[in-house]
Amino acid sequence: MSKNAMWLTLIFAAAIFGALMGPSLASMMSPDKLLILSVLLIGGIILFIFWALSSNKGGAKASPAALADARTMQAPSGKARIYISRRGFVAALQGMDVTLDGTAKGQIKSGQMLLADVAPGVHHIHVATAKTKLAHPAELEIDVGAGGVIVIDAMIEMGALKGSVKLTRLDAAKAREDVHAIKLILWEVPPVS
Repeated sequence: MSKNAMWLTLIFAAAIFGALMGPSLASMMSPDKLLILSVLLIGGIILFIFWALSSNKGGAKASPAALADARTMQAPSGKARIYISRRGFVAALQGMDVTLDGTAKGQIKSGQMLLADVAPGVHHIHVATAKTKLAHPAELEIDVGAGGVIVIDAMIEMGALKGSVKLTRLDAAKAREDVHAIKLILWEVPPVS
């Protein structure tokens, strides 16, 4: 059973249980207790959301000229070009901390990408959620030649208690679609050229 099917089954079972048992449990409580329980539940959800987003940083957007250059998807002469992109709705507002070759550092949220023009060769990408307790990090080594362009998609797959970051190398068509649909964010610590 896939993770999505498992989660849909659990949600469906919880909804059925709540629909059948909710009224009888609610009848055993006074209206005041129900109100307090509701406020506590909603307050807990709001506190969790604030906690989950508290490590996010606002990355600076690139200039229109830099974005136009990024969308050409062409590496400078003698260099290779690596994009780390993020799309999707799962944990969309949770920042992902990206490290390239142990030195370059940046953070992206859904609808954003980072771009690095690097020397040809093997490069190491490490991606973790800003709140490390929310998901297991992922690492990927890629080998790219001069003039090569690689787009890596970073996403979060949800698990029972903790999600996992998943890194996928995109094919040319999907890579072009992603690069043309999302914003370019500048690195906090730029890659070494």
